[in-house]
This record gives sequence, structure tokens and C-alpha cells, in this order.
Amino acid sequence: MIEIYDHNSWGIAVASISASLILGHNLWLVVKDRTVERGERDARVRVEVNTSDYFPASESAVRPERVADFRLLSAGGSAPITAYDVEGQSLVALVEPPRGGACLVALKLHPHPIFLEAEKFTRYIRDEDATRRVAPRFEEGKTTSPQRESYTKYAKALIESGTGDGGVDQLVAGHRLEIFPQLYPASACGGGRLPVQVLFDGAPVADLRVSSGCENLGGGYTSHTRTNEDGRAWIEITAPGRWFIRAHHIRPHSDIQAADWESFWASLTFQIHQ
Repeated sequence: MIEIYDHNSWGIAVASISASLILGHNLWLVVKDRTVERGERDARVRVEVNTSDYFPASESAVRPERVADFRLLSAGGSAPITAYDVEGQSLVALVEPPRGGACLVALKLHPHPIFLEAEKFTRYIRDEDATRRVAPRFEEGKTTSPQRESYTKYAKALIESGTGDGGVDQLVAGHRLEIFPQLYPASACGGGRLPVQVLFDGAPVADLRVSSGCENLGGGYTSHTRTNEDGRAWIEITAPGRWFIRAHHIRPHSDIQAADWESFWASLTFQIHQ
């Protein structure tokens, strides 16, 4: 199944779409070791923009023109990342983090349209455990009309640089859907619970599913939890390695002429050491 779309029209925009192929892929920022050139370690860190259902792999590269905002956030401020290119199945940037503490890389993609038959929309919403969020406008087995959706994806990654947490829990990317660690993830080293808060348009999102997983535990979801009334959830850290946390939020579109639904995807990745 392939996606054929036109940003200006829904009428003949889509030939055929597989929901699992187009919407099912998560967006990850994967921080690799510092680059090595001519036998010397570089100050830059390789950051891969990856898309797949199994972290941290990538099945296809994000096209550069889909990037709406890409930046490095630290206690010293914010700096845009403008140099990136496709390498294999990843979009890659070399980023030089500031010294003296941790920082974040943050990515936003442009909104993207999709058109799903009712059956495929049902499977997608069921997979996201979002049935209550689309009811009563869409009801499984009752609604038969195709659904138009506009989705936006966001991703953040923690980069460790020097010592200290760099106040990463206070760094705001300004994403409409954003996951904030309430503690420096390294504090969960050796096992523990990492508290996070999920905000949408700056306000807590209650009863939202938050999923997590680890590269060393297969790369798929290892647990699901839900946010409380303050938008907070607790992630069980059970192994060392690269971890991800992700959330998905869907609601009726603010402009019914543009689409039926708008959805927002957010992820946060980080490293847990032995």
C-alpha cells in the first residue's frame, strides 16, 4: 500500500492507504555516540530521525521538506538545527551540544493529511486505545463513512553532555503535545519509576495512554499506563539501554471543512546506564 496525496485537496488525494503503514509508525530521535573522524572523537553527536514500530530502528527516512522545526535546547537557550540529510533509512543531523550538562534535541514535522476507510480508522483507534476520545462522533460498527485526519508528529531526545542534568525538566520545546520528564532519567538508573507529565497546548492531558519501551527489551512496547488528572504518569524503568516514551492524542478537528480529526504524536528518548 502506498500513500498518494495532494496538500490542497482531499477529493482525489488518496489512492490506497494502510493505517498500520502510514499512521502506525512512531517517530523517534535516536542519539548515537559522538562521531569519529580520522581517528579523533568529534564534539558533535549523531542524531537520527527514525520511523518504525520497533525502537530504535527505522524503516523509512523522513523527507527533509517535512521538517517544520528542528532545534537544540539547553539551559543557555535554543539554537536551530538547519543541516540534516537523508542517509539510508534515516534523516541525520550532526549536533554539537553545549558543555556543562544535559540538553534536548526537539523536532516538529509539518501536519500531514490522511484519509481512512471506517474499518481502518477503527483498527487504528483501537490500537491507540482512543475509542473514548472519538466517541460519540465515531462509533465502532456504526459509523461507516471514511474519516479525514490531519496528524502532526513531535519528538524529543535527551543528550548527555558533561555532568549535571542541565535542568532538562524545565526545557520547553513548545510542541502542542509534549512529554516532560519530572526527574532526570539517569536518576532511574538501576530500576525505578520515572515520573513524566504530558501537556497539550500547555495544559495537562488527563486519561491519556502513555507507552514506553527499551531497545534492550525488544524495541516494542513494554508497558502502557495512563495520565492522571494532572497529566502525570509513572514509567517503570526495568533495564539499561535506550528508552522511549510516547503518547498519542486525537480530537475533532477545529475546522470540519479541513478534516474530521486532528491527531498529535509525541515521543521522548533517553539513555539509562547500568
